[in-house]
Amino acid sequence: MTDNINLVQKKRIQLQAAIGDLGALVIQALDRSVTCLREHDLSLAERIIAADTEINQQRRLLEQQCLVTLAAYQPAGEDLRALGACMELVSELERIGDYAGDVASVMLKIGESRLPPEPVAAILEVAGNAIGMLAAALDAFTSNGDENTARAAVTREEQVDRDEEAIIEQLLGRMRVDVEFALTGTYLLWIVHHYERVADRATNVAERAVYVAAGHTPDLN
Repeated sequence: MTDNINLVQKKRIQLQAAIGDLGALVIQALDRSVTCLREHDLSLAERIIAADTEINQQRRLLEQQCLVTLAAYQPAGEDLRALGACMELVSELERIGDYAGDVASVMLKIGESRLPPEPVAAILEVAGNAIGMLAAALDAFTSNGDENTARAAVTREEQVDRDEEAIIEQLLGRMRVDVEFALTGTYLLWIVHHYERVADRATNVAERAVYVAAGHTPDLN
């Protein structure tokens, strides 16, 4: 019985570490999308989109590993919660990675036209907060942090929402008075929304960490 428990815990540790590795790939893609936006690097945008294939492949592999582990070891209690959370986070992280590709795709639509620095700077701040939330939430999950640690990881979510709303108001205001800015403004609205969604999904990661640690799922969004 002890050996079986040890095997379950070993597989749990391995899968949580693999979730951390997948999360690192996603954060790397998001960081690159930030660089792409800040430097208007269209060649980097193409590389971000191409690299999404690796994230998708890792998702499929981890899904299979989670299913096999759940079927073979029949975990219980906290181990069951952790392995179930791994199964959910595989999909969650793959979708977050898509947002990096979405930003890159918008940049390619924009092309060589330079973006106004003020809204770009504001969007970069939103992106930084969102990515920071995701990194902290992932760390809480992979390190088996307690409920308070998981909750603290995403306290910037309301700030991200407020900042997005302010950016939207500013962009729409300019679009109303400057018809030629309408298309550029629309692209910028798409980009800031993608980063806001990263923050939203970071709260989902934190909720899974709370679930594993405390056995209940809070609404952190």
